[in-house]
Amino acid sequence: MRDNAGIVYRAPIYGGSGYADECLGVLLGLHEAGLPVQTLPLGDQEDSRKLLPAESRAVLDRMKNNRVDLSRSIFCQAGTADCFDIQMRGRLQIGRTMFETDRLPAGWIDYLRPMDEVWIASRFLVDVFTRAGVPEKKLRIVSRGVDTNAYRPGTEPMKIPGARSFNFLSVFDWHYRKGPDVLLRAYLSEFKADEDVALILKVYQINNSTSDVEAEIADFIEREMGLTLEDTPPIILINGFLPNSDMPSLYAASNAFVLPTRGEGWGQPFMEALACECAVIATRWSGQVDFLDDENSYLIDIDGLAVAPPDIDTEIVAGHRWAAPSVDHLRELMRHVFRNPQEAHARARRGREQMVDYWSWPVCGRRWAREFQRLLG
Repeated sequence: MRDNAGIVYRAPIYGGSGYADECLGVLLGLHEAGLPVQTLPLGDQEDSRKLLPAESRAVLDRMKNNRVDLSRSIFCQAGTADCFDIQMRGRLQIGRTMFETDRLPAGWIDYLRPMDEVWIASRFLVDVFTRAGVPEKKLRIVSRGVDTNAYRPGTEPMKIPGARSFNFLSVFDWHYRKGPDVLLRAYLSEFKADEDVALILKVYQINNSTSDVEAEIADFIEREMGLTLEDTPPIILINGFLPNSDMPSLYAASNAFVLPTRGEGWGQPFMEALACECAVIATRWSGQVDFLDDENSYLIDIDGLAVAPPDIDTEIVAGHRWAAPSVDHLRELMRHVFRNPQEAHARARRGREQMVDYWSWPVCGRRWAREFQRLLG
């Protein structure tokens, strides 16, 4: 493919991050729509961890070798705005980005100002970006989706040593914004070692790669909670990336997904859990409330907004405000879901139906394709 007008897509495409996961759905959707796409991967240049299905990997790899005429094409960049190349230009500039607090980092507006349009994931982000100085007329909400064919009920559960009859699951990048302290405090306060319950923490370390997660959990149990490991209900740690194809079986091994995040631009694991008919407990604030409500999930009340501390593990958000999820309400919700699994599953079934009807990648991928077709004319 040479000298066509099309889309040049510069983004984290490989590596397992949230942006890379979104890029997979978007690029496969554009491929399905027959739109010419050339990719410029940021970070990992190939699927070196073998996270992707072979067929999807082959499509992405071919897109790296495609060639379109940038001067006649849409130049779309996805990722954190400070990674945008504002010197490289196409016929139109699109910036796809998001943030998770009440404001944008200092300097981001300089990268967003040259964009013809800024594509954001959720309604929550409209206020965040306009307060930062992005004209509302430049903003378009273009939501991401979930693969409801891969993430579905009926998958063979993963065998997890130490799992019990009722298992809470949390999936996140290990850092403060995701609320691991809130989750551990609620779980360890509410449940006892002799109850038939476990907490599975499936974590990875992109933002905080040097942390010793196991040691941090043990320190929290002993210093913050005043407990011994023998006195606590099980915490099962799975640290590192899993192939995408293994993730549905992890959700299938769980009764409820729980993440008391302090802020999300969107919140992909919530969608994956619901698509698998796994009950969801999530914070009632930020991007995920675009698709979570009291009919399909259990939403944690917040004790207002809190200021991110100056010694936070991601310095860029120091001084920003985000949700303070209520530990007490999270305890109540975890206990309620534990005691009422049939009710919880009914909410998850409703959520699965909504994921299929409104948020599956075939549906969302067509929305992305229409947005690019609008600009290509």
